[in-house]
Amino acid sequence: MDRNEIEQVVKEVRAGDIDQFGIIIDAMQRQLFVYCYHMLGHRQEAEDAVQEVFLKAYEQLDSYRQTVSFSAWLYKIAYHHCVNVLNRAKRGRILTLLRAGMQTFSKHEGEKKVEDTEYVSTPLHMAVSKLSASERNLLILRVVEEYSYDELAALFDTKPATLRKQYERIVKKCKSYMLVSEGGDSHDTISATR
Repeated sequence: MDRNEIEQVVKEVRAGDIDQFGIIIDAMQRQLFVYCYHMLGHRQEAEDAVQEVFLKAYEQLDSYRQTVSFSAWLYKIAYHHCVNVLNRAKRGRILTLLRAGMQTFSKHEGEKKVEDTEYVSTPLHMAVSKLSASERNLLILRVVEEYSYDELAALFDTKPATLRKQYERIVKKCKSYMLVSEGGDSHDTISATR
């Protein structure tokens, strides 16, 4: 479903056709689950988060402005919800983005699909676990969700060049952590050229 179609559905929901919100859920649920899963690190927490995010989005639909895409607005709600979940659990650090040996997600013909394969090396796993929530958010949206710097700039209300520099620093930080952690090869999965 493209941006124009989603915007049309949003207009219909705002006009009172609440059943149309199901179309948005169907279109966005899988990718939102993947995002929440990477932020929270647990399948059940991610499933719960997705439900909460859609509920919040529905309740706050009147506050949505078309200055950013609906999906970017939804990711912003998801980010804040995931951070709140982590804070409530009193976890000192953000949980790992990807867990070695767990189910992982990849894009296949435009759809997310679950694969039973090891996704990242242990050094990368450890490096990502040391990132802050905002660093992890940028990394997930850039690498996993494949947002462009322009899309990210609209979401974060900042310049694409600023985000590009932040992303480069995050990659450099991950590489540094990986070199220290178990002697891992820092070129395994993340590249600065992305």
